[in-house]
Amino acid sequence: MNASNIKLLTQPQKNLGDGYLQFKLNQSTTAVLLVNFTEEVVVLPLGAITSIPNTSELIVGLMNWRNRIIWVVDLPKILGLESQFHQIRQCNIIVVRHQTETIGLMVPEIKGTVRFNSSTIQSAQNQASDLVPYLNGCIDDEDELNLVLNIQAILESSLIHNT
Repeated sequence: MNASNIKLLTQPQKNLGDGYLQFKLNQSTTAVLLVNFTEEVVVLPLGAITSIPNTSELIVGLMNWRNRIIWVVDLPKILGLESQFHQIRQCNIIVVRHQTETIGLMVPEIKGTVRFNSSTIQSAQNQASDLVPYLNGCIDDEDELNLVLNIQAILESSLIHNT
């Protein structure tokens, strides 16, 4: 190792921001969720989710995840958007954990991971009033608005707990 290599190793790393999982809620709405809350993204045939009669329309059903049974919910519907799962064969499920709660959030499309600095998060007050309680804010990135979801608000929502 020469002196120039040592210099490169000791230079401070530029802050690249926090990691987020980016996904679509519908054709025109993109959202992000801190990867810290994401356990795994699973693609399953719809038949792998067991529907439960007489539950809320927001609940898709139950799935076996790593030998645990967890609820799967229709995230767009929780947020007041139209469900995107009318005639699908496979579904994208984001398994999230916050404190002791673990659930699956069904979304139409996973875009990948991105990094944003927390300083770029703007107020969500300009968004539809149904969305605001579930948002930490918005990030405008290259002409694409990303809704920053508040996973705690989603998990604590009476829509999920009062099923």
